[in-house]
Amino acid sequence: MTDKDLQEKLKQAQKEHKQKADSKKEHALQIEIEKLQKNYQEQTEIAAKAQRDYINLKLDFDRYQNQVSEREKEQDTNSLISSVKKFLPFIEDLRKSLDNIPQDKKSDPLAQWVQLVYDNFLKVLESMHIFQIKALGLVPDSLVHEPVSLMPVEDKKMKWKIIQEFERGFIYKKGDKQIVINPSKVIVGN
Repeated sequence: MTDKDLQEKLKQAQKEHKQKADSKKEHALQIEIEKLQKNYQEQTEIAAKAQRDYINLKLDFDRYQNQVSEREKEQDTNSLISSVKKFLPFIEDLRKSLDNIPQDKKSDPLAQWVQLVYDNFLKVLESMHIFQIKALGLVPDSLVHEPVSLMPVEDKKMKWKIIQEFERGFIYKKGDKQIVINPSKVIVGN
């Protein structure tokens, strides 16, 4: 064998060795790529799950915040109504006092002062979204009127309608929310 043949064989062996090595490297790289792809897919799934969990937690938290906010509003409304209920008998006494003042005494300073106090109470109640319930001349509504008596009437138009308020009622109105604080106690024509 000549030197040239030996060099040729050496080159051939080196080439084959390089091809085998490249093949082994390629195989090792392929295995590494598959591992990385699998790892990437697992990480993507973990990230997607974490994102779904985060969104669900955020929705739950938002729902909870809304519930707390609604409870606070309800609690504010309930405490307002509870406080106003304690003052309503006083306001009703003022109204009855004004109704019982004789016509010739209505210009008296004391009568005017009572009227002023009564009007101011009503304005303050209206600023808190609490209004008087209209009753006179209406057909009784079981949600806001409480008939306490029937009274005969001569006018046929007033039959089964409210002819007198025994005690004025009040209602809380804010937006769509309406709560009857005290129904009007009324006398209905018969």
